[in-house]
This record gives sequence, structure tokens and C-alpha cells, in this order.
Amino acid sequence: MKLQMDGYQLAYEATSGGGPCVIFCPGFNSTMRGNKASDLKAFCLEQGLSFVRFDYSGHGESGGDFADACITQWLADTVAIIDQITTGDVILVGSSMGAWIALLAALKRPMRVTGLLLIAYAADMTKAYTKRLEGLPLEVDDKSRAYYSVANQYDDQQPYSIYQKMIDDGASHFLLDGPIDLDIPIRLIHGLEDNVVEVQRSARVAELLTSNQVSLLNVESGDHRLSRPVDLSRIRSLLLELLHA
Repeated sequence: MKLQMDGYQLAYEATSGGGPCVIFCPGFNSTMRGNKASDLKAFCLEQGLSFVRFDYSGHGESGGDFADACITQWLADTVAIIDQITTGDVILVGSSMGAWIALLAALKRPMRVTGLLLIAYAADMTKAYTKRLEGLPLEVDDKSRAYYSVANQYDDQQPYSIYQKMIDDGASHFLLDGPIDLDIPIRLIHGLEDNVVEVQRSARVAELLTSNQVSLLNVESGDHRLSRPVDLSRIRSLLLELLHA
């Protein structure tokens, strides 16, 4: 299915059921067809819950140019899914960058989002990239858009292109500089062997959230993806906690 946005179509998949609707927000350079999204779909079918997964602009099956996209646009994609594809209460499940975007979306739609499950939260990701990109050459694509080429340890191991536009735009969405005012149940999970996003960033988010219903689960031997069967089982358990909170 496709949702018409301004200049591109957003690909999504929705399965019907009861509420609240669970929405999965993928990570950077990830898609709605990943292991966690597929497992959550199966879980929601078992539980009789509505479920939506989608691809951000420039990702997967959605339209749009990845090089022109940024956190602001991917946040707008997520809010459009909430506003136009779902009704009633929603629980957002976000992975890595998707956890950052899910929390930003909850702040924009506090009357709709009733729970958050944040997996390997890449808090303020673009600020962290600034240090990671030190020493790398700034390149320019065929449309004169500046980017950095960063090694990718996953999937086909093709390098990531980190565009300067995304780095600059991200600064307007930083959350780690003060209290994060949300009064909903929130669960965080982070692998202690995550070599992409340090677990301290999830811990910092947990400290800053004003809700009194926040918990962080640290997973021994868990990596960034948290996609092993045991990890997926933990994620299901945390979602059940939110459903019964």
C-alpha cells in the first residue's frame, strides 16, 4: 500500500485488529521487511492487534531520494502514518534511529501515542556521527550534494552515504540536553555488546524521561540489531508489558 506525500509515495503495510495499533519505525538504512518488524507483525496477529510497518522516504519500497531526506522528513513520514493510516491509540516501536524518531513522534502526538518501545536507541544520532566522520573526506554526488562514505558491517556491506543535509538537520531534534516530557509507559532495550550505539545513550534517555513508567533492559551478549530469537522474545515481552501497563 502507498500513502501519497508531498512529491513521493510512502510504502506501508497494515494488518487489521484491535487496539492499540502497534507501529514499527525502522532504523537508518533499514526497511520494514527486517526481522524485528516481521516478528512483531506475527506477534500482533497472534494477539489480535492492529499493526503497521512502513519505509521512510528514500528507503525500501518508498519513493523519494535518500540524499534529499533527513530526520525532519522521516519524522513527518512517521506522523503521517499515525495521522492518516491509524485511528485511536498507538504504541510506537522504534529500532536504532527509529527509536529516536518514535520518541520525537510521541512528543508531536502525545494524545495518540500511549506507549513506546525503544530498541538500541540511537539518541541524537547525527551528533554522534559528527565525531565518527572526523578524518573522512567529504565527497560530492552528481547533484553536488555533500556526503561521507562510511563502512557498513551489515548485509551486503556496501558503504553508507551520510549526507551533510541530514547531519545539519538533526541538530534541530536533539533530546539529550534536558528533560523529555512524556507521561506514558516507556520500555528501552539495549545490547551490552552493541558496537554501533553505546548503551549509555539509552541510559541517558531513561534518565531524562519525566514519565514514572520507564525501564531499561540491558541484554548481555546482545548486539546492535537484537534480532536473535532470544532478543525477539524479549522484545515481545516488553511489548506485552506496555499493552498491560
